[in-house]
Amino acid sequence: MTEKKKDRKITWAKLCKWFSLKKLNRKYDFQMSHDETGSTMLKFRLNLLNLIWVILGVALLLIVITSIIIAFTPLREYIPGYTDTNLNREVYQLSLRADSLSREMRKKDVYFDNLKKIVEDYDFAADSALASINIYEPLPKGITDTITLKKSVQDSILRAEYESQNQYNLFGDDLRSTTKPATTVKNFFVPLNGSVITAFNPDGGHYGVDIVSEGDQIINAALDGTVVFSTWSINNGFCIGIQHRDSYFSVYKHNATLLKKEGEYVKAGEAIAILGQSGGSETFEHLHFELWHNGIAINPVEYMTINQPDGN
Repeated sequence: MTEKKKDRKITWAKLCKWFSLKKLNRKYDFQMSHDETGSTMLKFRLNLLNLIWVILGVALLLIVITSIIIAFTPLREYIPGYTDTNLNREVYQLSLRADSLSREMRKKDVYFDNLKKIVEDYDFAADSALASINIYEPLPKGITDTITLKKSVQDSILRAEYESQNQYNLFGDDLRSTTKPATTVKNFFVPLNGSVITAFNPDGGHYGVDIVSEGDQIINAALDGTVVFSTWSINNGFCIGIQHRDSYFSVYKHNATLLKKEGEYVKAGEAIAILGQSGGSETFEHLHFELWHNGIAINPVEYMTINQPDGN
């Protein structure tokens, strides 16, 4: 034990001796010379204490530079935990826009609520408290409590006129045409060159004709008109409906794909779809074509030349 303690004391003494001030102040010459000629290229004198100060200064400089880069440059976005410098600004701007939209929506709600009260025949002019009413502000609670909801004469007339219209009503009480309607339309374009396999039978709930043809055929518009709907459903597959002049309406069901969208205007004979077999119960390619006039189903073969099944 005594020898070990003695060795430790000697080692500590040697370490203190090595780091003594005299050792730290001892100067050392650093020289860089050419390998072949031996001429001196760089030479300087430095002691250990200066070397330590140089190392500490360089480390401190690197820390300062790194801190500046992290604080004032976009490079900090690559450090985990930091976000985009513009993110807070964008979030603030979006918050302002959302708040503005919310206020505008509340104003619109109040406007339509007051407009509804006007339609329901509430007399604003007779109320002196509403002489300078702002339609974008809600009515005072004391006033709204006295309002009795009732239909005006004008409102009843408007409702009756609207309900009497039958522009796109394909499900009226009488879907069968007893007489051929008078029309200014001269020629209908055949939507598909083929043969009728299922005839027009409104009594059986079949308000059109089923036409078959060979190959991937084009489905054409029967008349000029505007596409009212262009959609897909489980029973009808890809289906398109076109409103024509003189109150005619045509429907094309079970297509493979549709070529026109809602609102587009098409010419007679223009391609609107591709023949297919879409729809839940369809097992073969065919076109189910319906023609309506004033909301009443009519037989398409009476208006265009389509091959009929035997016996018709």
